Parts: sequence; structure tokens; C-alpha cells
Amino acid sequence: MSLPGEFGGKAFLLASAAIGLSAGMTATLFYSLGSFIPSLQAEFGWSRGDISLAVTLMTLAVFVSGASAGRLCDRYGAANVGAASLVAYALGVVVLVATAGSVELFWALYVVIALLGVGSTPIVLIRPIAAAFERQRGLALGIALTGAGLAGFWVPQMVAMVTEAAGWRAAYLALAGIAIATAPIVWFGFRSVPQGRKPRATAVPLAGMTAAEARRTGRFWLLTIISFAMAAGLGGVVVHLVPLFRDLGAEPLAAAGTASLVGLSSVVGRLGIGLLLDRFPAALVSLAVLALAALGIGLLLLDGLAMGAVAAILLGMAAGAEIDLLAYLTALHFGQRQYGAIYGWQYSVFALGYGLSPFALGLMRDANGDYGLALTASASLVGGAALLMLGLRAEHLPTIDCPAEPSMSSTPL
Repeated sequence: MSLPGEFGGKAFLLASAAIGLSAGMTATLFYSLGSFIPSLQAEFGWSRGDISLAVTLMTLAVFVSGASAGRLCDRYGAANVGAASLVAYALGVVVLVATAGSVELFWALYVVIALLGVGSTPIVLIRPIAAAFERQRGLALGIALTGAGLAGFWVPQMVAMVTEAAGWRAAYLALAGIAIATAPIVWFGFRSVPQGRKPRATAVPLAGMTAAEARRTGRFWLLTIISFAMAAGLGGVVVHLVPLFRDLGAEPLAAAGTASLVGLSSVVGRLGIGLLLDRFPAALVSLAVLALAALGIGLLLLDGLAMGAVAAILLGMAAGAEIDLLAYLTALHFGQRQYGAIYGWQYSVFALGYGLSPFALGLMRDANGDYGLALTASASLVGGAALLMLGLRAEHLPTIDCPAEPSMSSTPL
């Protein structure tokens, strides 16, 4: 039985992208750190702030290296870069387990791991999806990116169980083992559909702009501002939901239960918003999603406990769709010619905002004694990003049906 429309013959491609995103560096290290904190505190005496800084440094490293990873993807293909990066990330984790003894070394190793694993992020792993789909690109991106959302469910639980049974080092090694096991899935899955480049003798130029041409357009920099604003506005609030609810008087389990609605609604958001992107103008869909997220932050300001569940669902819908929106808008406005390099920059800026935001919100909370100013700033950033979407209403570029990744029978470059 074949899948309908553009999905025909591409089930393995979608599954391998989702699995790769779920086992990739950013998803596993971001969602696992909270489970590692108690063990690291107990063994080394590091503070929560010191341990959490590792994730901020990781996102800064992604910001620095993201565009380069995109260019490597454009040149060598997502299958090669993605699979190699998963293995390199895993080896970096093994080194961390073997050598980490000071918090400074812990920070440095997270930076090194980020540089090695940047090819296992959406910068690379979304590239084949954007190239293989056009009419149903939104839904396809939503399906693939559910893998990253599901990591928020399985990673903390697996790390907690392995840590309890065999210690935190074994839990890190389990994440490394999963990444290595995922690498061949990504390599074979991305080569299962001839959506990549052909041999040089028969290559057909892809439609769209080069990275240099894109940088000369106002749309490129407008999307850059939107990328940072929506990440900075949403990232910190999502990370701080549990302590925010605790400050308002919620019991620990109740606070965690309400905050977990973000993860569940993010999966629904990715699929639902993907469908909407295929049917309605992308700028208007993006505006509506971000406006609802700003409303959710506003509800936290008005009555965080009473409206916490509704706010978490609205935030999750947006948090689940941010990367989808960014990938879709990049393909829409700049085409496939150097998609990896252009999306690599946009995702890097997004990662920068997402990494700085939790730290900034923590500082504002410590300085003011509550989250009022932090929530106001976050709502303003998300609301501003929503309004800026009105500047991205231009028609999309025409595309050429040309492979972007060698098939199993192709002659490699």
C-alpha cells in the first residue's frame, strides 16, 4: 500500500528524519540535562546554574557553526553529513564521560560536542524533506520534526532509569549508543529517495538564491530578526515553566504535570500547523501561531495557576512549530539552490535566541523576585515576531524537480 500524494515512496525518508532528529545532539542534550543535574551536583558539587550554562554554551557553538554545517550539507549531501555527525557526537560524549572532572572542562566538552554534532540538528536533517516535498512540504516537515518533540518524552525518562540503575556515566553512554545506532538509519533513509544531487555530468541547477544573494535581500534579515525574537521569547518561558508554577504555589508534581502539556501539544502543533501551511499563506499561519503563543504568555501574567494549562498548550503549539515555520519560510522565500547554508544561518540565530533566553529570564527573576518583567519581555518579543511576519507575504520562488541527495544507485560525487 503506497502513501498518497507526494508521500508515495517516501515513508522511509520521513521515518529516518524523525528518528535522526529524536536521537540528534540538540534534542538529547537539551532534554537530558535536567535529569543529569542531581547526579552531577552530588558527585562534583557544581551548582545548577553552572551545569545549566553548558546548554547555553552548546547553543552558542551551534550559532557559530550552523551556517558551515549547512554549506557542508549542500556540498556533500545530508546523508553523509548527518550520519557522520551522529557518530562524531557520540564519540564526543564518550570523551566527556571519560574525562569530565571540572565544570570548566564540562563546559568545554559541551562546546566540542556541539561542533561535532551540529550536523545532527535540523540544519542538516530537515534538508532532504524540504527538497523532496513541495505541495505537502508543511505536513512533511511536521511529521519529521515530531521526532524532536518526542525526544522530550523519552530522553528524560531513559536517562533517569539508566542513571538509577547504573549511574550518570552509563546514561550518557546510552545516548551515545543510540546516536551511533541511528547513523545508518539516517544514511540509508536519506538515500532511499532520489531527491539529492545527480552526477556532475547531468546536474541541473536548483531554483533559488545563493547564500550571498539571499543576504542582499531585506527578507533574509527580516527572517533573521523573527528567528531570534520568537526563540528568545518562547525558549526561556518553556524552560522556566516549572519554577514559575512553583513560585505561584503549585506542588512539584502538579507544576511538572502542567508544564508537560507543552511537550504533548508540541507534537499536535507540528502536525496541525504543517497541514495549515500547505493550505494557507505561510506568513498568516505563522502570525496566528505566534499571536496565540503571546496570548499564552499573557495568561501566565494574568493568572498563572488558573490559566496554566491553557497557557502551556498555547506555548507548546508554537514551540512545536517554530522550527517547522523557519524551515518552510526559508524554502518558500529562498528556494533550494543553497538551502542548507541559508537555513543553517537562520537556525543558528534561532538557537542563539533559544540558548540565551533561559539565562536572561533567570537573571530577571532573580533581580525582581518574580517573573513579571521576564514574561512581559517574552510576550513582547513573540508578539513583535508575529507582526513582522506580515513582511514575508511575497510569493514563493519556483522550484525545479531535481534530486538533491544521491540515490542508492547513483554515482557518488
